[in-house]
Amino acid sequence: MRAAGSLQTVLEQLQAFKRKFYLNLLVKGALLATGLVLSSFLLITLLEYYFYFQPEVRAFLLFSFLSISAFAVVRWLWTPLLALANLKKLLSDEQAARQVAQYFPEIQDRLLNLLQLKNVALTNELVAASVEQRSEELATYQFPERIKLTQNKSYFKYLLLPLVLVLVLAFIYPTLFVQGTERIINFKTHYSPEAPFKFQIENELLQAFKGEDFQLKVSIEGNSVPEEVALVLDGREIPLKREKGNTYVHEFQKVQESVDFQLTGAGFYSKTNHLRVVARPALRQLRAELKYPAYLRKPAETVTNTGDFTVPEGTQVTWHLAAENADSLWLQFEAPAQKVKAQLQDEEYVVNKTFMQSQRYSMHLRNRYSSNKEQISYQITVIPDRAPEITLEQFRDSVMYSYLVVGGTISDDYGFSRLALHYRVLKGNNGSTGYKTVSIPFNGSLPTQSYFHQLNLKQFNLQPGDKLEYFVQVADNDQVPQPKSARTSTFTFKYPDPAELQKSIEQTSQQVQSQMKSSLNKAEELKKSLEQNEEKTKLKRELSYQDKKALQELAEKKKALQEDLEALKKMNEQLNQQQDQFSPKNEKLAEKRDQLQKMMDQLLDEETKKLYQELEKLLQQKQPDPAQIQPLLDKLNNKEENLQKELDRLLEMFKQLQVEQKLDNAMQKLEDMAKKQEDLSNKTANQKNKADQNLQQEQKNLQEQFKQMQEDLKEAEKLNEQLEHPEDMPETEQLQEQIEQEQEGAQESLQKGQNQKASQQQKSAAQKMQKMSQQMQSQEASADMQQMQQNLDHLRDILENLVTLSFGQEKLMKDFRNVQQSDPRFISMAQQQLKLSDDAKIIEDSLLSLAKRVMQIQSFVTREVGAMEEEMRKSSESIKDRNLGKTGTHQQLAMTSMNNLALMLSDVQKQMQQAMMAAQQSGPGKKKGKGKNGKGQSMMGQMQQQLNEQIQQLQKSGQSGKALSEQLAKLAAQQEMLRNAMKELAPPSTAPGSKEAGENLSNLGKLMEQTETDLVNKRLTEQTMMRQKEILTRLLQAEKAANERDLDEKREANTAKELPARIPPSLQKYQERQKQQTESLRQNLPALTPYYKKQVDAYFKQLGY
Repeated sequence: MRAAGSLQTVLEQLQAFKRKFYLNLLVKGALLATGLVLSSFLLITLLEYYFYFQPEVRAFLLFSFLSISAFAVVRWLWTPLLALANLKKLLSDEQAARQVAQYFPEIQDRLLNLLQLKNVALTNELVAASVEQRSEELATYQFPERIKLTQNKSYFKYLLLPLVLVLVLAFIYPTLFVQGTERIINFKTHYSPEAPFKFQIENELLQAFKGEDFQLKVSIEGNSVPEEVALVLDGREIPLKREKGNTYVHEFQKVQESVDFQLTGAGFYSKTNHLRVVARPALRQLRAELKYPAYLRKPAETVTNTGDFTVPEGTQVTWHLAAENADSLWLQFEAPAQKVKAQLQDEEYVVNKTFMQSQRYSMHLRNRYSSNKEQISYQITVIPDRAPEITLEQFRDSVMYSYLVVGGTISDDYGFSRLALHYRVLKGNNGSTGYKTVSIPFNGSLPTQSYFHQLNLKQFNLQPGDKLEYFVQVADNDQVPQPKSARTSTFTFKYPDPAELQKSIEQTSQQVQSQMKSSLNKAEELKKSLEQNEEKTKLKRELSYQDKKALQELAEKKKALQEDLEALKKMNEQLNQQQDQFSPKNEKLAEKRDQLQKMMDQLLDEETKKLYQELEKLLQQKQPDPAQIQPLLDKLNNKEENLQKELDRLLEMFKQLQVEQKLDNAMQKLEDMAKKQEDLSNKTANQKNKADQNLQQEQKNLQEQFKQMQEDLKEAEKLNEQLEHPEDMPETEQLQEQIEQEQEGAQESLQKGQNQKASQQQKSAAQKMQKMSQQMQSQEASADMQQMQQNLDHLRDILENLVTLSFGQEKLMKDFRNVQQSDPRFISMAQQQLKLSDDAKIIEDSLLSLAKRVMQIQSFVTREVGAMEEEMRKSSESIKDRNLGKTGTHQQLAMTSMNNLALMLSDVQKQMQQAMMAAQQSGPGKKKGKGKNGKGQSMMGQMQQQLNEQIQQLQKSGQSGKALSEQLAKLAAQQEMLRNAMKELAPPSTAPGSKEAGENLSNLGKLMEQTETDLVNKRLTEQTMMRQKEILTRLLQAEKAANERDLDEKREANTAKELPARIPPSLQKYQERQKQQTESLRQNLPALTPYYKKQVDAYFKQLGY
């Protein structure tokens, strides 16, 4: 137990030695480390304080000091501290035993051996005894006491000197350590030696906005100021601009990032200043969704990067705004003043508002530094939902007063919901009906469009003096705030009274007559030009440019004449419609009007048109052959001469018809006035003997009507005097004076209140009016009979002269076959031919003069007499040239025309005789109707049958040679004449079934042409005879169809004619123009905003569309 205690004491002493050993090392290290740290601190502080090192040097000094301090701690303090804290066992027992041996030499290795043997002693008693012995010997030593802490006094000198210096300097010059230490610790900050002046930055904040300029403002304070001040930036010195006094400025341009800078002057530097760059809030992207009002039926639109909008009223705008560096965003509106804060949704600011009026608005962005620098302001232009606009152009039927056409344009911002015609009828003095409405079709989505509506006036059964009031109203499709409407002015259509109607008819009649004269003048001019060109062409072998141009002008003149003739036809149709509708019914006059219209329809024949087309083809050749053009000009000359004669005849017959029409109107007025005068007489007789203003006014009206009738008679007399052969006019002057006296007496009696006397005078006036009407009818019938007899006698004379001429021509033709050119009789025979030509001319003039008075003479009759005269003229020219071959041909053709004329005029004579018989049977004072219908047409069937019989007889006769040729040429000419006359059977182009009838007649004409070809080529075959039978059958069918049409026309003439309403040409052009505009807007215009659509509409309006 004792040995164990000794060993334990030794071990405890050894542990105490270790602690003191490390404590001694700690004291020694603390002195050395503190001395080293204080020395290095004092050194770098003094250096910095006096030398103002750059940040790099100060950083080096700082990190050097820290390195030295760390080295001292690690080198001298770290290990003792760890050992003392038992954090690490750094010294083992064996090492401690060796250290003890150094302090106690006498112990030598005994302590080390003891430690080595103590573990073995547990198992070996001998060793244990040795350990015990040694433990007892060593237990007497006090190991820690040999380590003296006072031995470290020698190291205190390393601490004392720097410590004393530090304390002395800290006491004497405390700023040395404060400033030096501060500058070293803040090594990044630039420090300069303290200047005799002070740099004072006047800016409240050294803060600039990215991308903007920043002005640095510096003032110098102190007794001594430098002459120049500069900015030290990135090692460069930039002089500051001196303003007033000691104030300097510098402009940082478009600052992009934060910077550090110093100010320097007179070799002194300010501290390092930091200019901080921050970003203003900015708008990166703007996207607006425009949601239009539903009634516009327009899809929503999205607009990007623009805030200026032109939108319809009621549009909702939703902004989607992408911003940078913004903490908040709001929109400021002007009308009304309103601030709307945007809501952040999916990293976008969203604002929506519905606009009813135009206004400006601005966008505002803010963050913790500032708001947006420049104002973001836009304009929203709101297109008000204005009322629609409407224009009206009206087209009235000034001929038949059967329809009213309204048309015009409607325009609106976006479309329409209703368009209607409103009308009411004012029936004389019986008040008016309420307004009625008729919807007009329109396109609801087209902003600008035309409209058109035709109103049938017959449905109102308007009477003279009635009025129709009407206007057109349109409503848009707006729903903001409600649909708006616009209407035209109220217009009035007054149904004309009989006097106005008669005036309208007279105006139309004058227009027709003027158009006839104009067409006749153009026809004469054209014929004259044809004759001149024909003469020029005869003398030339080739045509010059001027010749071709002159011939082309002929074609242009013909086209102009054709247009005039077409206009003439339409104007006369219009006149006939007016007279059929508003003039007194007279079958005889209606028949004459129809015949006159038919003659006008036949003025333009296809053959002449083909001749001009052939002329144009020849002129299109590079070198037209005059030899080919000459025959064409000759034919055209004959055609135009016939046309001229026909126009002259039409003009004269039209004048005659107008005279008859005026006389008939006067007789009808007399009958009407007689009835009214009789009624007024009875009315006056029933009144008491006192002045009655109503009776006086009615009597005055009748007097005025009678005076107007007298004016009509005077006008008829003037027209009659303009005729080539004026007719006998009724002599009624005495009766007119008596009627005037009776009416004036009745008026005076009424004014005096002598009603019974006035009644007798009125009755007498009525009886005389009736007598005057009957007298006029009787005289007219007598004059008609006398004129018809004269015309018939004249026709007999013409027929006799024509037969005589035919025999004379036939005899002379035979004589020329047996004469030679050297025969002395040749000259006398030529003179005989000239004599026959003169006789033919007389017959032609007589027949043309008669044709102007007799409508039964068809146009083909006058053309045939022209052909006869032309052939006789050519035969005279051939005799002059001593060309007997051509002479015989022309004489044969002249004979054919004579024979044809004789047949035709014989049929006309029969018709005139039948008409006289019908007139005699009707008696005087009765209205005359038509004679036998279709007689002129049945004549062609008879002539065709006779021609077929002649061809059949010639086929059986077995003739040959020259005699056969002559007979065949004669028959071919007769067939050609029938083919030309057949054109009379063609129905008007407007008649029902006209197309089919025209095709049948065209086919019939082709069959006739084949027969003509066979006859000229001397081919008389069975096929020819079969064809002739087919021609006769078809011709009779065509005549039957023509007769049926005539009967239908007659039935229609006896009933009220339902004339189709025609759109006036001016309205047709208007409709076409408006349609073109609509199609252009619909197809060609791109998708436009409402503003530009409005501009386009205004543009079209300026153009007149």
